[in-house]
Amino acid sequence: MSQDFIQKWNIQLKKGVLLYLVMTAISKKNSYGGEIIANIKATTGIVITEGTLYPILKKLKEEYCVLSKWMVDEENDSAKKYYYLTGKGNGLLTEMNEKWKALNISVEQFIKL
Repeated sequence: MSQDFIQKWNIQLKKGVLLYLVMTAISKKNSYGGEIIANIKATTGIVITEGTLYPILKKLKEEYCVLSKWMVDEENDSAKKYYYLTGKGNGLLTEMNEKWKALNISVEQFIKL
């Protein structure tokens, strides 16, 4: 297979998991956009741009999974919009965790065949 094919496949693979990663990051700590990006990169090595993150956050807000509030960052005394999961968001993330684990087990079992 060509490198181009692998690169495109890798992009599609990441797209499928970004919403899950964003929700997981927010569930661990109420965060502002730059912090979400940095946490995902530090933990997974996956680079997310603001142009990718904010449409995801907008979609999550429209579905009432995430809410935001302006808070002052004490380190540099600037206001930042922090995102946090709603009850609905937490419930959906729990279900997503179960689906992810089941998919991971299924794929691992298939690979071992």
